[in-house]
Amino acid sequence: MTAGNPRELPIQLAIETTGRTGSAVLMCGDRVLRNGQMGEQIRTAAAIGPCLDEMLAWCRSEKKTIDFISAAAGPGSFTGLRIGVTAAKMFSYALDLPLVAVDSLASVAAVVFSENPDLQTLRVGLDAYRGQVFTGHFRRDQVLPPLGKIPALWTPLPPAVEIVSGDEWASILASAQQSQEAVAGDVKPFAKFTGPLLPRSAADAFGVGLVALRAAEQSIFTDPMALVPRYLRPSAAEEKAETQVKG
Repeated sequence: MTAGNPRELPIQLAIETTGRTGSAVLMCGDRVLRNGQMGEQIRTAAAIGPCLDEMLAWCRSEKKTIDFISAAAGPGSFTGLRIGVTAAKMFSYALDLPLVAVDSLASVAAVVFSENPDLQTLRVGLDAYRGQVFTGHFRRDQVLPPLGKIPALWTPLPPAVEIVSGDEWASILASAQQSQEAVAGDVKPFAKFTGPLLPRSAADAFGVGLVALRAAEQSIFTDPMALVPRYLRPSAAEEKAETQVKG
């Protein structure tokens, strides 16, 4: 992971801005060195800049060297994703550091799995607005395989993540309810779910870092100039323009 580096585990800067709030963490392996919160409503670069600047300043003061950058690449908020992905690309390019892209739902699952050692499967749901939900069903070994035993086909961007309509989500919820499936994510999608919504005490950026650590071990990096957010659908403006053209 870190050729020529005497440290046993790499240091990474993990960024997550896919929802209404954002977070960043500095991690050495799976250990958090520094936490940063970006507050409510990630809508401008000004919201993320001070947090990341503080992280870099701390690294300089502690003589720590960052080995790679990781970021939640989506799905999620259009504006938040653009800001987070752009920041990650900028830091990766400017500092000449490898970049890892992580699925945002997998990062949520990673936090929950890390905080619930006996949990093996999990349904994640995030509010996609417009009556839709981003969702994915995860197994522990798909998200957090043991370091040193990562399957050859493992990926930090699971293909099973999807966006579903309100009716489709209602059917998924009913099935999860019947099977007493463990669930986690945004509160709104699970408003009609009578079972417990598993909490996350750690920031979602921590989950990004846990998944990215495994990607780095497998040398699964992304060209920063080629990385684009995984929206899974057109923006509201694009959908409106398409409707007007068809009309």
